[in-house]
Amino acid sequence: MQYCNYTISKLNDFSRIPEISRLVKNSFTESGLIPPDYESEYLDLYPYLNKISETTVLIAESEGRIIGTNSITIDGPAGLHTDFYFKKETDIIRKTGNKILGSSWRIATAPTCRKNFRLFLDLIENTFKAGKEKNIETCLFVFAKKHENFYKRILDAETVAEKKHTDYPYNNVTFVLLKADTENTGKHLSKRFTGRRFL
Repeated sequence: MQYCNYTISKLNDFSRIPEISRLVKNSFTESGLIPPDYESEYLDLYPYLNKISETTVLIAESEGRIIGTNSITIDGPAGLHTDFYFKKETDIIRKTGNKILGSSWRIATAPTCRKNFRLFLDLIENTFKAGKEKNIETCLFVFAKKHENFYKRILDAETVAEKKHTDYPYNNVTFVLLKADTENTGKHLSKRFTGRRFL
């Protein structure tokens, strides 16, 4: 079933985090990032980032069901999700950059909506608007290597590093760290997808 009517909003009811974690787990399993026999129906890798003021959690909802999500965090005491994968590289960017740093993470859609590109773009658009509210100037991303070229084109981003993760729960996955200037990416996206504003 394709969901055509949905709304995107900021999550205020954090009791719904398990719904998001289930969505992420299903998405990661389908993509082969974690094994099919992963022991839990939930996957919440960075619970310490969920409820802090530095993070905005976005949800796409249809008929009371969460069908998509993404989050964005401005760097602060809790750090960024990129510290989990690329701590050294993230610290270097922190020390050498003179721009406000943040990261976008946990983008996922329901299996029934996986081919709904409009939903994907709506999540990206709202994420960049949330990032602008936080004055984020440089945004970091972590994606599986197999998705690197797609996201580099979409986000006009550069690859900073790559690393293989064999630790649980990952299924021997190579991840890449991408970096983007939010203003340039917003202009790039607005030009590429006419009629949308990503800033």
